[in-house]
Order: sequence, then C-alpha cells, then structure tokens
Amino acid sequence: MIIATFIFYFVLFIIIFSFSGGRNVEKSNSLFKFLVIPALFGVGMAFLSVIKVYFVYKLLALAAVLVTGLLSYWQWGEQIHRWWN
Repeated sequence: MIIATFIFYFVLFIIIFSFSGGRNVEKSNSLFKFLVIPALFGVGMAFLSVIKVYFVYKLLALAAVLVTGLLSYWQWGEQIHRWWN
C-alpha cells in the first residue's frame, strides 16, 4: 500500500513538474534532479499517508514547503542558481 501511494504521488509530481516548463532535461544531471525532486516529495507524501494525515493537510504541508523554498530562493537565489546549473 505504501509503495502504491509513493508511486501515485511520484507520477503526480512528475506530471506537475513537467508542466512547469523551462526545464532542460537533455543533460543527465538535469534529468537526475528532475526525477529526484518528485521522488523526495513522493516519499514525504507517502510518509504523511503512513501517519494518517488527511489530503487537505498534505496539500497545506506541501504549500508550506513551497513557500519556505520560495523564501529560501529569495534569500540564497544566486547560490541555488549556481548549484542548479
């Protein structure tokens, strides 16, 4: 059951990140990052499923992580951009 939950969220996040556009997936490093980030989100959501957190709270937790990521990018954008490329 946990594996199926992980696969569901992994595929969901792959679809969401592929629609975000602007990603250059020709380099193997970019492809690796393109798969690792949805996998990490999928593991997090599967973990939240194990502890019986409802879907709405999962989305709120994901929104909190995204806001934190946005603020982190705002603070350390130059270093993140150098690491990403």
